[in-house]
Amino acid sequence: MKVSVYVVIALFGLFIFNRCQKPLKDKTPEIFSLNESNWVFAEKDSTQFLPAKVPGSVHMDLFDNDLIPEPYYRNNEKELQWIGERDWIYKTNFDVDKEFLNNQSIVLCFDGLDTHADVYLNGQPIIAANNYFRAWAADIRQHVKLTDNLLEVCFRNAVDANTILRQADTIPLFDDYVYSRKPAFHFGWDWGPVYITAGIWRPVYIKAWSGAQITDQFIVQNDVSTDLARLQAEVEIESLIEADVELIVSCDEANVNKQQTVSLKKGLNRIICTFDIDQPKLWWSNGLGEPHLYTIETRLIREDELMDRESSRIGVRQLKLVQNPDEKGSSFHFELNGVPVFAKGANYIPQESFQSKVDSADYRRVIQHALDANMNMLRVWGGGFYEEDYFYDLCDEKGLLVWQDFMFACSMYPGETDYLENVRQEAVENVKRLRNHPSVALWCGNNENYIGWQDWRWSRHFTKADSATVWHDYEKLFNELLPEVVNAYDPSKAYWPSSPKYGWGYPVNSDGDVHLWAVWHAQDPFEVFLEEENIGRFMSEYGFQSLPEMKTIDAFTLPADRSIDSEVMKAHQKHRVGYPVIDKYIKRDYNWPKDFESYVYVSQVLQAKGIKMAIEAHRRAMPFCMGTLYWQLNDCWPVASWSSVDYYNRWKALHYKVRDAYANELVSAVIKNDTVEVYLVSDLTKDMDRRLQLKLSDLEGQVIWEENVDVKLLANTSVNVLKKPIKDIIKSHDPTELVLDVTLMDGSHVTSRNPLYFVSPKDLKLSVPEIVSKISILSPDELQIELESPTLVKDIMLEFDELDGQFSDNYFDMLPGEKYAVRFRLHTGQVDKASTLKLKHKSLIDTY
Repeated sequence: MKVSVYVVIALFGLFIFNRCQKPLKDKTPEIFSLNESNWVFAEKDSTQFLPAKVPGSVHMDLFDNDLIPEPYYRNNEKELQWIGERDWIYKTNFDVDKEFLNNQSIVLCFDGLDTHADVYLNGQPIIAANNYFRAWAADIRQHVKLTDNLLEVCFRNAVDANTILRQADTIPLFDDYVYSRKPAFHFGWDWGPVYITAGIWRPVYIKAWSGAQITDQFIVQNDVSTDLARLQAEVEIESLIEADVELIVSCDEANVNKQQTVSLKKGLNRIICTFDIDQPKLWWSNGLGEPHLYTIETRLIREDELMDRESSRIGVRQLKLVQNPDEKGSSFHFELNGVPVFAKGANYIPQESFQSKVDSADYRRVIQHALDANMNMLRVWGGGFYEEDYFYDLCDEKGLLVWQDFMFACSMYPGETDYLENVRQEAVENVKRLRNHPSVALWCGNNENYIGWQDWRWSRHFTKADSATVWHDYEKLFNELLPEVVNAYDPSKAYWPSSPKYGWGYPVNSDGDVHLWAVWHAQDPFEVFLEEENIGRFMSEYGFQSLPEMKTIDAFTLPADRSIDSEVMKAHQKHRVGYPVIDKYIKRDYNWPKDFESYVYVSQVLQAKGIKMAIEAHRRAMPFCMGTLYWQLNDCWPVASWSSVDYYNRWKALHYKVRDAYANELVSAVIKNDTVEVYLVSDLTKDMDRRLQLKLSDLEGQVIWEENVDVKLLANTSVNVLKKPIKDIIKSHDPTELVLDVTLMDGSHVTSRNPLYFVSPKDLKLSVPEIVSKISILSPDELQIELESPTLVKDIMLEFDELDGQFSDNYFDMLPGEKYAVRFRLHTGQVDKASTLKLKHKSLIDTY
């Protein structure tokens, strides 16, 4: 009897369908967490073991056991240095069940050990770790038993390790910290304390499995358009058996269900499964569109057993670094789905000196700070660590691009074979861990190593022959090893050898990225930000310090400490000439503050003024300049620093100014050669009709001149729409008594507002304002403050002593006679009576 081939195919499809629908026995790997298994710790050679937390650090364990004071308080840092100079032991006992022991492979896994650690199980050495940035694992099937297993982790301190390694180096390098693969900032930075940590800093667990397991899933995007995305899953399978299995790659949302039979061999198997997504929803960065994510799942099935499953969230997008030659060099910008992206963001540092203190809420807060300031990119700086998966998950979800440094910063590094192999494994692990995240835009070799060697005369530390060897080691690491890893494991992304390509002191605007530290380090005035020769293609670092607000200072000081000259305030200023530099800039533009609290306030207003000037200059230079990332977003402890958000998540004046300067629509007025020039800057993808309003008034609100112009806001660019000599605007009026209100309107809606002054703040003839305020309760955790003044209020700062929360606006200029409504959302707690609240405000005149 003849059977139609179509019938055979249909019956086979039905067979496969029924087989896939039949409940599968769960034979996926078992995970047995050891995080909560009653860990204890002690100093080496001590018999007094105390409770410990894992993940954690020795500093926090000592603090939790009341053996040390709060590390960030006053100048306790100085008294706690002994901790990082000692060796420590962590241990625990655990049991497993008999069924667990029946697995073919039983692996002890440490996702992070800090840093030089020897691991023993039941007295047997199983791991010798020497890299903070790597995961460590060992098969313990031959050593583990049913009950009373003893797991010990012995940490050797990094101080001694660095000294020994440096002494053994044929050409000793000038920084000890480079010899340990450990976050550089642990050894102190010009914004961070010296806390040389040790401990089990990421989860520890036992993974038991039989047969086969999925060890990696990489989703490669071969071709992407709005009509079709052609993808492939590159799946790594570790097998202890030879067997035929079914590999299923699926995405429910996209109706993808690709299945293929795979013949596994013992060892590592690499399988490729191609699939398409029709009319995909593309992933966009913040401000350009929705950052849509797809979940791709891979399952490994043998007969009626689910052997393993792995899932990845991806964003379907085309992202590339564009470096096209032009008359001045070459461009340097990111292009997402065919759209040039002006990168607006900041440099991000670790949130704590002790990573175990950081939880998911902290990550959500810091990412929200970036979003609230209209950012679309963060740079993960090379002196910290490769961040937690959750950080990148949030960046994926919110559309924040990530400039990812490898973990090398501000020094030269060893070139010995063992060191380089350690780095290679570190790079491979982290590239593979992070490569599926659509947020990761670029891999960068290091922070400032190239510029340090080329321009900061680091070679003076060495003889001519040794200098050649050290540079050769640099090239092996940053021009060979790391790009080879990126090309092999994440080839679609760009690799950039070092940030920056250019520093200050010579023209920086031909190509590549720039760290412009003429302001602050060279102590040049803020006006250098405006000079064309100081605006590069991509401004990846620049900044200025300020102090955190008084509530933050109160948290780490006693009243007697609240002076710039106190030992405590000096301990929380890590730049060697930090306060003198702030002083110098204050005297340029402001009257000297009358007291410490006024100094704190003026430092923030000063910082905001300078960085706002820089950001607007960079955006006005679009599309020549296509990125601006100021230093820095956050702090790792309470400190005077370049951050825009302090350690306690309180916005400085700078963060409010950044939010406005990073808006998708920006009107920016600047004085050039005695002429007022007005620019319209847009990150929108469509042209828009707008109305430009210019109004000159005195500080009492008397209107002197005004002009309204219909303008076209051109998509994704900057346009100079008005040039007018100052004399034609102010005529015979005193410039110290004037403000030019520059506003961009969409109908009755203000899309951007940016007042311009003709003199420095110290020269403005301000009067003491009579501010009228009214507080109303919108909800138990949100207030509204209505404000009005008949005269100009310069840089008004609002605060509630008894409440902690976030203002919708702060440190802004109140123009005469206008009404302002500011919202305040409480971080914690609720209020039920507005009459009990006391609103405090300070403006520039109050500091004289």
